Amino acid sequence: MQSARRPPVAECWTMARLADQAGYDALWVGDSIVAKPRLEPLTTLAYLAAMTERVRLGTAVLLPALRQPVVLAGQIANVDQVSRGRLVLGLGVGWSLPSAEREWAACGADHKRRVRRLEEHVEIWRRLWRGEPLTHRGEDYELTEHTIGPLPWTEAGPPVLITAGNRGEMLPAQFDRFARLGDGIITTYVHAEECRLIRERAEAALARHGRPRADFPICVYTTVRMEDEPQVAERVTAEFLDTYYGGGVHSRGTMGLGPADSVIEALGRYAAAGADDLCIRFIGDDQLEQLERFTREVLPALSG
Repeated sequence: MQSARRPPVAECWTMARLADQAGYDALWVGDSIVAKPRLEPLTTLAYLAAMTERVRLGTAVLLPALRQPVVLAGQIANVDQVSRGRLVLGLGVGWSLPSAEREWAACGADHKRRVRRLEEHVEIWRRLWRGEPLTHRGEDYELTEHTIGPLPWTEAGPPVLITAGNRGEMLPAQFDRFARLGDGIITTYVHAEECRLIRERAEAALARHGRPRADFPICVYTTVRMEDEPQVAERVTAEFLDTYYGGGVHSRGTMGLGPADSVIEALGRYAAAGADDLCIRFIGDDQLEQLERFTREVLPALSG
């Protein structure tokens, strides 16, 4: 948002090192090719892998349907290998908006097939990651006794988190997709209390597919803006979201806005409702300052 030609990437790298040293669990990157100003996720995570030692490296979220699945399978395996197994894949299908349709068209992808395309990606990735010669014909690729290399760090490959429950919409198809293909759920624009319902729907879907388990992670992508005055935090957040997304649904959900005690209370509600991980988006141009303040005033309470 500050500069397409010279974005402040050095600040990103400083934040990454700080997070790695301060005890955060993960660093997350978004994905957009032409719709939003974002660094390309996989090359960015590969760079972060070289400057960090322990944090997980996640996509929140990657849009596989914009890409060729065999090429992407190799790219993912490469990042997972160079990071020594620290990659986590949050996957989504994107929004049903005109701007999303234009992005799909720009990438030569069919917006109407994006759901099935995501599923095809995960299915072919897992088969390629086994390391066995694979023969398979897809819509735009043909494998004839092919393998990829290097393989992911572990035989199972990086964990796959599937979007479900976004915006509080408990769509059965999303939970069915998670139950068939996912290792966990990543969700956004949800109120804290909705996490209980997400877990209930997910557990039921897993049982229907013969994969009963209660220990799968739920990661919530949420928003934080630290200010001494809550009203200032709310105003800055509304302005930022309106500029970046056009407002609307992106203001939905529990957010940590204001001084430390307000932020701790808001984020704590997610944990109480069953969320395992929080992917924090800091609002504003002063990203490093926000992270430093959060690290001093909030992180100790959440880590305890």
